[in-house]
Amino acid sequence: MTVAERLSARLAEAYERGSVPTRAGDSIELSPHSIECDQGEALRELAVAEGAERTIEVGFALGMSALFLCQAVVPRGGRHVAIDPFQWSSWGGAGLRALEDAGVSAHVELIEEESQLALPRLVSEGRNFDLAFIDGDHRFESALLDLYFMTRLLRPGGLIVMDDMWMPSIRTAVAYAERNLGVALEPDAVPNAFRWRRRPWRRGVPRGGGGLAVLRCPPQRPELRWDAFVPPY
Repeated sequence: MTVAERLSARLAEAYERGSVPTRAGDSIELSPHSIECDQGEALRELAVAEGAERTIEVGFALGMSALFLCQAVVPRGGRHVAIDPFQWSSWGGAGLRALEDAGVSAHVELIEEESQLALPRLVSEGRNFDLAFIDGDHRFESALLDLYFMTRLLRPGGLIVMDDMWMPSIRTAVAYAERNLGVALEPDAVPNAFRWRRRPWRRGVPRGGGGLAVLRCPPQRPELRWDAFVPPY
């Protein structure tokens, strides 16, 4: 069986069962911890369309989003980086086992550290990526830091994909990034992509509809004034 076939088989089995095994053999339900299958497929197809060879994610958990991204990058000889400080304490090594069962462990680098610490270190190391997926800590300050450092890590014009846009904290972070960091929302990038419902924004957290938010990084980093700030709403 080829790596591509093992990846497809592992994903199909996981979503058919609705759960994955831990290293100890216990079972963890995919919902609500993992990306939904249709969103994972959309993420994979987006990475394929972008010609992505270097992908990164915050929030490895049960490994499903990593497997979808491996489907895109492994055939190109690429690699994936996943950041998750709780792989053992919260997930029992289930994500690592998923990689092993799919035969792609050698293609994935797992950083078991908080993203707020890991991402700036990757920036200082000069690392560079084509596409990022953010599904980690859902507090505003964490999501904003993840977004900010991803704009530093991605190549010019690269894509950032944000999950859980139903949460006010995530929408606020995305709105700030749009208005201050030069990223642009692409509401037609994937089926049922997130889009804003009302503009100009008035008082309160901006609202919108759809699933994953796809953000295009600018062709070059904006040079902001030292005191530049546009309120997110």
